[in-house]
Amino acid sequence: MNDWSDAPALRAFLARVSRRMAWIAGLRGAAAGLALAFLPAVFLVLRESGGTPSSAIAAIALTGLLGGLAGAAVALLRPRRVARTVERHAPECRNVIITATELMERPERVRPYVGARVCGEATRVAERLDPVVLCPAHRVLAGLAGIAALWIIAGFVASTRRPLQAGGEASLMESATIVGVEMTVTPPAYTDLPSRTLTDPSRIEVLAGSQVGLRVRAAAFAVTVETIDGRRDLVPGGTRVFAGEVTVNADGYIAVEPVAADGRSGVRRLIGLTVTHDQPPRVRVTTPGRDLFLPTAERPLDIVVEADDDLGIAALRLQYTRVSGSGEQFTFTDGEVPVAVRRTDEQSWTARGTLRLDRLGLVAGDVIVYRGVARDRRPAAPASESDAFVVEITSPGAVAAEGFALDDEQDRYGLSQQMIIQETERLIARAPSMSPESVAYQALILGARQRSVRAEFVFMMGGELAEEVEAAANLGDLHEEDHVEADDEAIAGRLANQGRVALIQAIRSMSRANAALTQADLDRALVEEKAALDFLQGAFARTRYILRALVERERLDLTRRLTGTLSAAARDVRAPGRAEADPRVSSLREALAAVASLRARVDDAVPAAVRASALAQRILGVDPSDEALQQVASRLSAAASALEAGRSTQAGSALDSATVLLATFIRRVLPDAARARPMLELDRLNGALTDALRRR
Repeated sequence: MNDWSDAPALRAFLARVSRRMAWIAGLRGAAAGLALAFLPAVFLVLRESGGTPSSAIAAIALTGLLGGLAGAAVALLRPRRVARTVERHAPECRNVIITATELMERPERVRPYVGARVCGEATRVAERLDPVVLCPAHRVLAGLAGIAALWIIAGFVASTRRPLQAGGEASLMESATIVGVEMTVTPPAYTDLPSRTLTDPSRIEVLAGSQVGLRVRAAAFAVTVETIDGRRDLVPGGTRVFAGEVTVNADGYIAVEPVAADGRSGVRRLIGLTVTHDQPPRVRVTTPGRDLFLPTAERPLDIVVEADDDLGIAALRLQYTRVSGSGEQFTFTDGEVPVAVRRTDEQSWTARGTLRLDRLGLVAGDVIVYRGVARDRRPAAPASESDAFVVEITSPGAVAAEGFALDDEQDRYGLSQQMIIQETERLIARAPSMSPESVAYQALILGARQRSVRAEFVFMMGGELAEEVEAAANLGDLHEEDHVEADDEAIAGRLANQGRVALIQAIRSMSRANAALTQADLDRALVEEKAALDFLQGAFARTRYILRALVERERLDLTRRLTGTLSAAARDVRAPGRAEADPRVSSLREALAAVASLRARVDDAVPAAVRASALAQRILGVDPSDEALQQVASRLSAAASALEAGRSTQAGSALDSATVLLATFIRRVLPDAARARPMLELDRLNGALTDALRRR
């Protein structure tokens, strides 16, 4: 043999073996890639992945394909490597195929006849070999089939899996989904109460002013949180984790809503809020606990004050006010009695003190008003006061015995213009250390007291000056001559007009003082109050203006009774009025209709779940503190969770329960039905017939 005529046949054999090795290596690489990516892919699908099952499976299949291509690339080697594989699986070749392959690559190494002889021998040996036997693929195919079966099962489970209820896992759904909500409730710092962490609660009870930290795990692009105070976005805090914080001060709800990348909202999670407010301290004077009338101020008075609070007391004091003088010339002096405080615990305190009456320089007619004052630890909280009791130093013989107690039902206070001035001056002195809201609140209280004093003067004058005073307050100064001409009593000489004008001016100044106090203008109010006091003193100093308390009524002329013509008399016909609809009831009725319509659409799971959650928030917003509406919202939230999980039977049961509860609540708040009455047209006909018979 003088040529290389057998070389093409040998090359074709080696090419067939190489191709079989390449696709076997590709299958082996695909199986290895799928096996290596199986566990992390399942973890992502079943835990916190935000993609869909189809996208996850496509990503894993691409990984396996790349692995298979890499294996194929490794298998596509030079013919010498293929020849070695053939020799390893067919020892009867005795290295002739390897030798022939090397000679074909470098034919110049031997003489032509030698290369042709070796190549012919290798070709004859190769004709007896089968590439299928040399490179078996049954093991690779079996392994790949097993991995494919696992992926098919995982894909089916992932595509049919839905998020569980509270505390469950979330699947890779196309819509935004909440996986879990973790809430950390931190009470206000002054309470010294520990924080607590709740997982997927349906309702929480917190103290007013508490900080509620939210940590939401959701398969969503963004997460928003809505309360009765507004709506805000949570801050991403990691992979599928969103965090934020809200402050709660009133009953309501916390609605957590996931948002997809395209802006669509998922099923929101509604959490009810019950807010407990810090109660003010309760203060009471237990000893002596009654008003006292004493002939002298020689002996001390032991006083015991008790206070308790729901969280803790910060201070407990015993204060008194000394009242001296008479008429409109009262003087008020405040003071504080040193006390020894015994603390049973942080919530219950007892204070004991001694009021040394002999050191206050009291005289007959002076009064001491004492009271207990407690303040809890809440910042800027107003102080709480006990009932005030009085100790009066009486004139000799005024009381039967020392320590006589006044009847508790008697009035203990008498307001005067001088007292209003004193209270305003004290408020002006304390205003720099108070918040503007507290100053305005105290000014409103003083305004109410000023109106009370003004009403006393108007009432004692028979109430006839009310319109006159209002006109004077708007039209400018009073004109004395006009009132002289209009007042028959002044013309008759039975009343001194100067005193009347001064009294009206005092009432007008009180009105101006009240307007200034309403606007929290304390300086202008003090000026008007002092002006009112000056006018009062002027009115009383002239001729001791006598206040008229009774008005003479006109007597009826009984001789004219049942006289006159009744032919023109007829009944008044007017349309019956319609009661205005309660907006609260109207809103609940609309919600009831929406719940009933939602019951018929439980098969459409995701939209029905979104509507059920929105209805729960809407109903709870009507009255967050009502327990019946809280139960309705809880049933609707449970229905939303069941719909989201695909449990239509459980969702239908929850919707039925919510419908019954809501209908019962509406029936309870609706007014009783009106009694049946005749038709309006029939009433008109009867009235016309009666009138016609009367005329005849």
